[in-house]
Order: sequence, then C-alpha cells, then structure tokens
Amino acid sequence: MGWKASAIIVSPVYNADIETVLSQLGFKNLTLIDDETVESAIYPDDNQVYVGFYKNNLLICAQEFPMPFFDTHISEKEAYLNDLFPGSEVCAIGLQSVINFWAYSVSKDGQKIRVRMGTADSGTIIDSGAPLAEENDLLNQSTVDSNGKRTYCFNPSGNECYTEDQVGENFVFAITGRYFGEPLDQADELLFETSLTGYSFSSIGSVNATQQFTPTRANSVLAKKPWWKLWS
Repeated sequence: MGWKASAIIVSPVYNADIETVLSQLGFKNLTLIDDETVESAIYPDDNQVYVGFYKNNLLICAQEFPMPFFDTHISEKEAYLNDLFPGSEVCAIGLQSVINFWAYSVSKDGQKIRVRMGTADSGTIIDSGAPLAEENDLLNQSTVDSNGKRTYCFNPSGNECYTEDQVGENFVFAITGRYFGEPLDQADELLFETSLTGYSFSSIGSVNATQQFTPTRANSVLAKKPWWKLWS
C-alpha cells in the first residue's frame, strides 16, 4: 500500500475567491467538474485541480503543480501566494510511493523557511533551512554516519533501521500536522470528508495578477468517506 499526494496548503486563510486565485495562478480554461472529497482530490488526475478549505487552510490539489515549490528559491507561483496571503505560510507537499518520492516546502512573506526532497534512487536531494518543530521527533531517532548519510532506528535494539527515503512520507505527514492539528495519516475523518471544488483546465501558464482579488466567505462542505491511501 502506498501514498500519493500533490497539494499546496496556505495557512491561515479565512476567505478567498478560489476561481480568481486559480486564474491568477495561471490555470487556463477552467471548467467546473464534479466535486471530490480530500480522499480522492489530494492526488487528482492530469489537468484537474481541486480547491477548498479545511480549518482555515486553503487547499489546492493538482498534479505537478507543487514541483517548482521544492527549491531553495521562491518560485513565481509561490511568490504570488505569499504576496496574496501576507502572514500566512505556504506549504507544498508531494508524495509518490512508486519511487519513494517525498517533498515538502514551507515559505512565508517571501522567505523560504524549509524545503526537503528525496527519492529512493537519489537519496535526499534538497535539505535547506532549520528543522521545524514537527520534524524533531523523527530527527531525534536518527544518526548520521561519516558520509553524511542519515539512518532512522525506531526501537532501542536498533534492528529496525531505515534510510531517509523510507521515512520521507513520515516527514510529510508530520509537516501537515502543523496545519491540520495532527499528521495527515492520523487526521480526523472530517478532513477526508471535506469536499473540494473541482475544475478541469487546459494548461498552467505564468502568474496573471492583473485581476482584482475579491475575498468571499469560504465554507467547508462535508461529503462521504475518509481516506486517500492508494494501491500502487
């Protein structure tokens, strides 16, 4: 059983005109499609984007969209979200169990706070910024060898040890607890039952911030069942 996720979390956000935000982020030819719960929407099909709110967090879920955020520099779209929501953190998460891909990035007010990314084949590719409080429990159970390779041992005997790519998803889960109140894999069913508005789109272009941004009242809508673990 594996995990897949491709999402942006902006926190806190109390209201927003989500269609305007998507248009300004460069999503072209938006067309409404059926809403989906977070269970399904956290890793949508190609050319689909799902947007909604949970506990004063704005969620934007689209394949590949978070990838430019996983860099030590602020990407164009990341900068736009930082400018649009001053004082809010912009968190990008990515998981793809097939290749043990894991990534997370946090920025605020135009400053990159933390970014980490890795895969099974390449190991840890990026590790920049001071560890966040949510990472410490895992980091405290690790050791670093003379080559800088980190190993995680989760019992006193030390006979169950893992490489960083094998625990990367645990770090992603832990970071989401910063916004949801508990790690994603332990989150309340309310999160997974939250409905997100769905759109199809033709492509993603550059930021277009010429439109007037008009906030609207945001409401979470609840739907059916929890969970988005996906068999790979």
